[in-house]
Amino acid sequence: MTIWLGIVGWILALVFGIGWWHAHRCHRRMRALFEAEQRWFSSLLDRLGIAYWCRNLDTQALWWSDGFRRMHGVAPEEPVGRERALRHVVPEDRTRVNMVLETAYVQGSGETSYRIQQPDGRVTHHVLRIAVSREPASGQRIAYGVSLDITDRVELENALRERTAYLEAIVAHLPMGLSVFDCDLKLRVWNAEFGRILELPSELLTEGRDFDELIRLPAQRGEYGDVDVEEAVAQRRAMALRFEPHRLERTRPNGRTHLVIGEPILHNGQVVGFVSTYTDITEQKQEHERLARAIDVLRTLLDNIPVGITMIDAQLRLQVWNERLLHVLDLPRELLERPGVTLPDILRYNIERGEYGPTDDVDATLAAMRERALRFEPHDFERTRPNGRVLHVRGQPLATGGYVTIYEDVTQQRTTQAEIEQQARTDALTGLLNRHALPAVLTQIIATAQREGRPVAVLFIDLDRFKAINDSLGHEVGDAVLVESARRLRTRLRNSDVVARIGGDEFVVVLTGITDAADAAHVATQLVEDLSQRIAAATGHHDAAPPLHVSPSIGIAVFPKDATRPSELLRLADIAMYHAKGEGGSGWRFYTPAMNEQVLHRIRLETRLRDAIAHDQLVLYYQPIHALTEDLPLIGFEALVRWPQPDGEILPPAAFMPVAEQSAELIEALGRWVCKTVARQRQRWRALHPGWPPLTIAINLSAKQFDRAGLAERIRRAFVDAEGATEPSALPLLGIEFEITESVMMRDPISAEEELERLREMGAHIAIDDFGTGYSSLAYIKHLPIDRIKIDRAFVHDLAHDTDDAAIVCAAVEMGHRLGRSVVAEGVETAEQLQRLHAIGCDAVQGFALARPMPAHQVPSYVQRVSRGDHLQPWLFGPFASVGTSAAA
Repeated sequence: MTIWLGIVGWILALVFGIGWWHAHRCHRRMRALFEAEQRWFSSLLDRLGIAYWCRNLDTQALWWSDGFRRMHGVAPEEPVGRERALRHVVPEDRTRVNMVLETAYVQGSGETSYRIQQPDGRVTHHVLRIAVSREPASGQRIAYGVSLDITDRVELENALRERTAYLEAIVAHLPMGLSVFDCDLKLRVWNAEFGRILELPSELLTEGRDFDELIRLPAQRGEYGDVDVEEAVAQRRAMALRFEPHRLERTRPNGRTHLVIGEPILHNGQVVGFVSTYTDITEQKQEHERLARAIDVLRTLLDNIPVGITMIDAQLRLQVWNERLLHVLDLPRELLERPGVTLPDILRYNIERGEYGPTDDVDATLAAMRERALRFEPHDFERTRPNGRVLHVRGQPLATGGYVTIYEDVTQQRTTQAEIEQQARTDALTGLLNRHALPAVLTQIIATAQREGRPVAVLFIDLDRFKAINDSLGHEVGDAVLVESARRLRTRLRNSDVVARIGGDEFVVVLTGITDAADAAHVATQLVEDLSQRIAAATGHHDAAPPLHVSPSIGIAVFPKDATRPSELLRLADIAMYHAKGEGGSGWRFYTPAMNEQVLHRIRLETRLRDAIAHDQLVLYYQPIHALTEDLPLIGFEALVRWPQPDGEILPPAAFMPVAEQSAELIEALGRWVCKTVARQRQRWRALHPGWPPLTIAINLSAKQFDRAGLAERIRRAFVDAEGATEPSALPLLGIEFEITESVMMRDPISAEEELERLREMGAHIAIDDFGTGYSSLAYIKHLPIDRIKIDRAFVHDLAHDTDDAAIVCAAVEMGHRLGRSVVAEGVETAEQLQRLHAIGCDAVQGFALARPMPAHQVPSYVQRVSRGDHLQPWLFGPFASVGTSAAA
């Protein structure tokens, strides 16, 4: 039993051993097959670029494929381990990869992306997918991981995103509206300009919006006319579904014009959509219309402009010409209308007809002209055609090549210019040479005389008393005197001598061919004689002017003795002329250096006078004026300007007034100073002596002050500024009397009357000073606003002994009274003169017999003497005692 049991045991052991061996053998065979299949599968995945790994989550065993090692930079001999796999992963991705791995081990799956920093510096992109399952044989949990290199896909996606961003930016910033509809007419792409141009609300512009919804809004606004809205929508949908290219302009109700361009989108020959652009061309349309109008105007201008015009391109082809060109250049129309005509064609025509003069070689001449034309240089010249016509040719190059040329017929202008130049050299009134032409002629004469070693005499001539004739008898008579004087000069002189009128009544004679100064003196004597003959001045009026008498004052300067330059000779002759005039006129004088010294003295005096006015270095003296009645009451003063000198001398007006009156600006400044000084002095006297009787202060006005308009206003402003009145006075000049000479009335009586009236309106009185010494017209005295006549001292001086003076004074007093003017006699120095003036009926007097001019600080004491009657003491026992009787009582 035991043996059988042993045998059975061995048999069972043998069976089990054989079974184990067989099972082990099968297992080994299966494992070898699995490993071979695994190697084949790993090789296949490697070839497909897929890296993978396995991890036994129960035993923590880890396996990497060769592809995984290469992808993650792990060498074949390196042992496996997570840290080695992650060491080349970009640091920012490592934590996320670890978290995904741990989560996937728990949840059974997971996925993430990560980047690897390659040894060459490149960064590659990868995706990791993880799946966990149990192995059927062992039941163990196995995690499988697959890593894919998605670098190309990521770069493509990035490129697509970048390109999409570019396209979106382009679409958004297009200067026109853009829309893209798919084949079902659903909106897919658009920009903001699309909505703005078509005035579509933003909420309506969404992807997938149907064409009908977008078109319905403008249809409701009536943009497609007065039609049913749905009908309009259906019509436009039907047109859109044809997907036909189109280009049209549409003007919307708001007046804006849009250019709409549509094109179908094709893919593989099939329509997949439609793209349209909407451009606001309102400004372009307006500009086009303006350009069309401008072109029309330009064409009209070209056809009517009085010059010929051509435009040549860079190949010398004639592009533009006008009708005037045919007339100016005498070109045949068929030549210019010939297709492709060029500038050389026109030049050849002109050369062959001799337009540019005779030539033996037409082709050579044409080649030279063509070469010059191809330089495209600006040109400006005049050319006289064979028919005598003068052309002004101006050419201007164009930026694109070629040039525009203008051909102007200036024949008439050149003829007129020659006449004008002759007139510019000639005095229009006398026909003599004028002041502008004289310097050039004189320069030429001097140059010739210098070469020949001969003298030249320059005679500067001024007509005495001409101004009085011109002012009193009118410019027509004055012009007749000038014409006759010019005729006499021309008649007396030789043809080789030069005669010029340089202005007003001034003439210049240049004597050539003389041997010495005596010849000039001889001619000057003859000219004085000829010009002093009376002149019968014929005028166009029925009342002919009486025979007139003028005489010349002549100054002579000789080249080269006195000067060598023309301007200097004229200046020195002018100085000599003024000396001749200062000696009474009607004569001649040679220039001497002493004359020039006198002129320099006058200039220095003028400069000092300007400084004196500017620094308030002048003073006013006041000469009393008394009424010629009992008690000889004081009625006012005449303000007389004086100029104290550093050496103590006090210059009277006669020493500097002639200098002041030669400058309008200087006499104006002097007059303003006098007015301001009188205003301030009068204000001080009123403040210090309120009990004084009303006294008039007389101020002398120069005739020169009337030459500038607005004299009355300037005087008013001077008084107002000096007195510093806070409130304007209606009569700011009340108590002021302005004395004018008779020459004021003769210069411009109408203007003088207006200024005098304005002065009287401001409270002033007007007096005529030095009456009887000028050339006054009684008619002017009658009509001018004059309150008083002042008889000149020349008639008062011999009043007691000269019957003529007595008659003149009597006539003046009687005339003044008949005209309602009071009369004042100046220069009264004796009791006898005072007695006679009283007997004649003169109203007032002033002079040394009563009081000399006195400075302002002496006036108050003199006023007190008058108020006490002390001024009558010299007359109580004299021949005029009767005047002072009441005072003595």
